[in-house]
Amino acid sequence: MSKLKTLIIKDWRINKKTFLLPFWITAGFYALILLSVLVAYFKGDFQISYDFLQDIETGPPVPILNFVINMAVMGLPGLMIVIFTIMLTQSALNEDLRRNFELFHRSQPVSIWERSFSKYITGIAGFWIVLFLIGIFNFIVVNSFVAIVGQFHFKSAVSGMFLALFSYMKFTLIIGSLAFFCSAIFKDKAFFKGLSVLLAIHVLFLIVNVWFGWKLPMPFTYLIDLLKDNSVTSFDGNDFFFGMDSSQQFEISELIKEKWSSLIFSWKSLLQILVSGSLFAISTFIYKNKEVK
Repeated sequence: MSKLKTLIIKDWRINKKTFLLPFWITAGFYALILLSVLVAYFKGDFQISYDFLQDIETGPPVPILNFVINMAVMGLPGLMIVIFTIMLTQSALNEDLRRNFELFHRSQPVSIWERSFSKYITGIAGFWIVLFLIGIFNFIVVNSFVAIVGQFHFKSAVSGMFLALFSYMKFTLIIGSLAFFCSAIFKDKAFFKGLSVLLAIHVLFLIVNVWFGWKLPMPFTYLIDLLKDNSVTSFDGNDFFFGMDSSQQFEISELIKEKWSSLIFSWKSLLQILVSGSLFAISTFIYKNKEVK
């Protein structure tokens, strides 16, 4: 366990600059917004309209509004973390080969499974921490504004943020595991080469199904279905924002409970975890038995 801890710390330090990049991008994004506001203010083009408050009063209940807003603000950081996770995990098991360090590392008294797990957990869980910290910062900024207009509901806001956070964590677990698997097979640009192979198989199966009337499974269809998360994609905007009657009683707690159950306590979530674990095990097995030249 002490060796594994040392390996994780080492991998974290090696990739520290990569983990810091999302923070710099977020800081640049906020700096750009602040600069735009200041320029508009000094040019006299900056005006604040409170007409939207009337729409809030006649729109959906405050809890559901806070819930959806805090899910939405996790969108951009989540997408950014997905990209960085792919970038890091697709080079997890092939970087030493490219740099000709593989023979040296394999001669060390450390289990290959421990080395592999260290790279795997650092490349995926490391960005979970980054996403959490950026999410907390966005939560404070966005909900400070929401509180100013008097429409803040803490419990619903926190639930929305954490639902989106866990959804992206699960998504990056699967996509990161796939990129990690590709890194055990391809020497460079592993993830995109892996997707290219998967696409070629998908097209081949499609042609065979059309010509011979077979029903071969479509790889991309299964992958998309595995990645799809209904807990954050099954909202009907028309029902929530335009179809609510003022006399209609809507229990936000029931919605939150339903979404959390769909996200975590479901057979699909178990399947996603099992697939991710299997990809890690297969990747490490391939990596362990690969000949080092």
